Amino acid sequence: MKFTRLVDKFEKLAIKHGQGSRIKAEKLGKLHQLLVDKKSRYEVKLAATTDPGKRTKLETRLKVVAAQIEKSKQISPAG
Repeated sequence: MKFTRLVDKFEKLAIKHGQGSRIKAEKLGKLHQLLVDKKSRYEVKLAATTDPGKRTKLETRLKVVAAQIEKSKQISPAG
């Protein structure tokens, strides 16, 4: 899933949660796994590149994904 689509999907889920809607655990679990996968891909890409522009972009995306992973843990019914 593309970065922007993943971010949008997470934001919509977080807004629903903030409005008091129930979120299915399966849906949240799948999104959490997608975020974790995306984070690991970005870490690999970051380690492989030396281009400063690409590094900055990847570091920013890593921060966004890491923040969303933490938020998904807070939203989680178990956590």
